[in-house]
Amino acid sequence: MNSSPDATAWTVEELRLELDRYEEELLTAGKARNTITTYVYPVDRFLNWLDRPYSPIRTGAGPVTDARTSRDVASARGGRSRYDGLRTYLSERSEPQVRLSFVEIERIIGQPLPSSARRHRAWWANERSGTHVNARSWLEANPPRRTANVDLNAETADFVI
Repeated sequence: MNSSPDATAWTVEELRLELDRYEEELLTAGKARNTITTYVYPVDRFLNWLDRPYSPIRTGAGPVTDARTSRDVASARGGRSRYDGLRTYLSERSEPQVRLSFVEIERIIGQPLPSSARRHRAWWANERSGTHVNARSWLEANPPRRTANVDLNAETADFVI
C-alpha cells in the first residue's frame, strides 16, 4: 500500500462492499453477466486471499481452482456475508413460501439492498456462480429456497422451497 500520510487504508470488508457497488454499476450499464463475472470474480478471489481463508488448490494437471464452497469461505471468514441474516431468517421458516418486501429484507440484513436489486430482475436470479453472494443466501438456506414472483414495482419477492 501507499505509505504516504494521506493514503486511505481499506479493510477487506470495505473492499468487498466497493466490489459489490462496482458490480451494481456494471449491471446498471447493461453489461452481460459473463462480462461482469470476468471483471469481478478475479478481484473477489484476491479479496479471499487477502482475508487468508482462500488457498488455490491444484487439481491434477488442470488450472488452479478453489475446492471449497462459498459457504466454506464465508465460514472461514467468520460467516461474514452481508446476506447472512437473510440465510438465517429463511432457515428458521418452515412454510413453503416466504414473501418479503425489500424493506423487510433490508431490516433482516441490517443495511440497504443495492440499487440494482430494485432495478434489475437479474439481481434476484437463482445463480450460485460468480459473486452472487445474495443468491447464495437463499440457495444455501436450510431448506434451500429459490426466488419466485419477484415484483420490482411492489418491491416484494417470494422465497420458495
